[in-house]
Amino acid sequence: MGSISNGNWPEGFEKIPDFPAFKSFARALWENQAAVMVGSGFSRACLREPTAPAPPLWGDFKARMEIALGYSSGYAPDALRLAQEFQTLHGEDGLDRLIRELVPDERWSPGPLHKQLLELPWRDVLTTNWDTLLERATPETPDRVYSCVRTVQDIAHQAAPRIIKLHGSLPSHKPFIFTEDEFRTYPTNFAPFVNLAQQVMLEHELCLIGFSGVDPNFLAWSGWARDTLGASTRRIRLVGSLNLTPPARAL
Repeated sequence: MGSISNGNWPEGFEKIPDFPAFKSFARALWENQAAVMVGSGFSRACLREPTAPAPPLWGDFKARMEIALGYSSGYAPDALRLAQEFQTLHGEDGLDRLIRELVPDERWSPGPLHKQLLELPWRDVLTTNWDTLLERATPETPDRVYSCVRTVQDIAHQAAPRIIKLHGSLPSHKPFIFTEDEFRTYPTNFAPFVNLAQQVMLEHELCLIGFSGVDPNFLAWSGWARDTLGASTRRIRLVGSLNLTPPARAL
């Protein structure tokens, strides 16, 4: 990645349609003005035991809860409402067991992409993931040492660059934000995390990776940034093989 910082791009890279966006973001990254938000899709780059399941996406959780709650395919509500109903039926302990079953963190290890991501000069790394793959990754670049923020109390004591666990963290930093009510009350119950995420969006270019960009909290925070700064809002770039339609791509 050092060659990219010096403007020496891999052969053929300049021909991709999004090259101007890559170039602009690379400039912000190497000027120490970029942060990244990591979603569940990036966890799939992990190394796992032979019999361990792949890290789940929202659809995997939704499918399990539909079966458990007796919904026919195509007739269930969205994942957050399903999680709320599942918690109502099985209690907080039941939902906790489901999360631990589908996210067997101890059976996964960080992959090469986790280390490569953390070798880049991010100001902060935000994640909604419950697993600990990011904080267990050890970059080969010695000057990239990340502290970890797992609770609101950690914010005042952990220096940047930080890995910020916005939705809880296995094995025991709860709640694991998942249900409709938890998302609804998040701005009140976790106001310091909201303020921190909004501050990151105000001051830095933001890259989303392994992340759909439809997380309710993210939509609220990014909307607040746009409402506050208007045309001066820093760019938020969604990275992935997304197969978007032209209107969805523009949005």
